[in-house]
Amino acid sequence: KSGSGGPDAWRDSLNKMQEQGGRDSKRPRTTGMELPKENTIHQGSVVCVKDFGVFLQLGDGTKYKDGMMHVTHMGESRVENPEDFGLKMGTKVWVKVGEIKEHDMKYSLDMRYVDQRDGKDLDPYHTKGRLPDNHWTGATGKAFKPATATSITGSSDAASSSAALENKYSEPLPDLGSDDDDSDDSSDDSSEKREKMAKKLKKAKKKLEKARKKAEKAKQKDAEREKKEKEEAKKSSKEAAKKDKKADKEKDSKKDKKDKKAKRKASG
Repeated sequence: KSGSGGPDAWRDSLNKMQEQGGRDSKRPRTTGMELPKENTIHQGSVVCVKDFGVFLQLGDGTKYKDGMMHVTHMGESRVENPEDFGLKMGTKVWVKVGEIKEHDMKYSLDMRYVDQRDGKDLDPYHTKGRLPDNHWTGATGKAFKPATATSITGSSDAASSSAALENKYSEPLPDLGSDDDDSDDSSDDSSEKREKMAKKLKKAKKKLEKARKKAEKAKQKDAEREKKEKEEAKKSSKEAAKKDKKADKEKDSKKDKKDKKAKRKASG
């Protein structure tokens, strides 16, 4: 079957598959259409070698689409030839999922931060800092270093630089644990971060609830105070009216007495 499009068009265009590195020519083609999760660890097999990198099939190819590992994601420096670096057809290598482009249904892979012996994540916090010793031996069985333009010349300066780099990055990292093969679960660090975030959100929710209750209590107090002030004002108004009425009654009584007195005086 051939075609001009699709995720495996680059492989459909090959007239004859090379059989190198013990690759099984009868291996079924990739049928998976899913994208793996970012920062997960997988074991992949090289299914296509290009100047710019290699394409890898994750697992048996029934779940995920093939991913591409660029020449800058293989060793300490840009790899000039993936095959010279030990990445040939059928070569198995542990990789970590990098950038994912869901719109294009593509993703990148990186082998530099994964222990090639057992697939342990050597960069569990995803900082991509100093390169660790991932124990990649390539096809030689020895510690493999990428061939650069200066090292090919065979100069003593290049050899010294290579040795210095090897010593600099040979210190192993502490055992931080590893993910299972083809696991879609997030790393332990991601789980820890989620737990911390959940605790922070829970704490913030409690503070918000406390502030809400405090505001409701203050509002209730204001309502009670306003009600009390109205009742006091009403009571004061009634007392004032009562006093005015009493004063008017006393005034009328005095006037009546004065009028009676005047009448008696006039008749006498």
